[in-house]
Amino acid sequence: MAGTCAHMLDDGECKIAPAKSSGNGSGGGDARRIEGDVAISASVGQGGKNQPDDVSAIQYCLDQVPPIDGGPNPPLKIDGLCGPKTIKAIRDFQLKHFGWSGCDGRIDPGKQTINKLNEKRQRWIQPYLPLSMGTDGWLLANMLRHVPYTRSCVQAAMMCVSSTRVGGLFASGSDSLIERHFRLGQAPNRDADLALIYDTYRTMLSILDRPDAFCTLDTTDEGEGISSVAFARLGGFFQKNDLTGKIVFRRGAYFASEIQDFAAFVFIHELRHYVERGGDVGHHAKGWVTDDGMQNLPARKTVLNCDTYAGFALEARNGIMQRPGWVKSTQFR
Repeated sequence: MAGTCAHMLDDGECKIAPAKSSGNGSGGGDARRIEGDVAISASVGQGGKNQPDDVSAIQYCLDQVPPIDGGPNPPLKIDGLCGPKTIKAIRDFQLKHFGWSGCDGRIDPGKQTINKLNEKRQRWIQPYLPLSMGTDGWLLANMLRHVPYTRSCVQAAMMCVSSTRVGGLFASGSDSLIERHFRLGQAPNRDADLALIYDTYRTMLSILDRPDAFCTLDTTDEGEGISSVAFARLGGFFQKNDLTGKIVFRRGAYFASEIQDFAAFVFIHELRHYVERGGDVGHHAKGWVTDDGMQNLPARKTVLNCDTYAGFALEARNGIMQRPGWVKSTQFR
């Protein structure tokens, strides 16, 4: 999956302050958080049945054990899959408490390992859990409430480009704004570039008309190494047979969801990835239009650059804007 981050990054990832919790800080409302003794229905670990719910429960509880008491360091990823890291964590815990003779890498219901695990868990520790539509659906809803505003930004951008192409009443002002962001000048391919920009925004509207079908949460943590805010499959809109290709929001989207322009910027940035036809990743510079990296982009890159589309749409909707405080610019690696 070709994932791309939302914007404003330090090193190719969205590095925004830790997101708001899922409303489960004390464990309430999320059935995945185990408050009482853990109980499993079948064996977990080396040679075990490894049913996903049981594996997740063991991973969660092992993450509640401090390393000094045999807990994993770093913590396990709670994904319900019993791989080498989970088996090693079980062995390490058993070795700490039972020695080599009790270190078989498997936890059985009602036996000594699970009893010791319940004894050593620090239940105030809240392990990291992937997002859940059941408990974190509010985060997706918080982003989607900005879809109408985002659509109005995209429509304003289309109007601006269209008036420039036909030399309409507002062509002079539109030319100025387009030059500010895309710097097409009098290039021989100017008309083709304008057509590409217009068509890109037009395709974005098709997605914004049905955001519930094209947007989701990262419930599997597949974007863990991509972004803390959002990512999208490159050209995913045109991969009709790939139902997993969507615009995916992560915990860091909470901050964007509280600022209308920020949310629209994230949406349009990800939409640019999502409607890409030629395979260009769209990360040539980032930040606000006045940032040095953005100013130094040649026209052949601006018509592909995600942050260019996002900034242009916001200014087409609102007029020239001072650099927003939520923008962070940096060079790509």
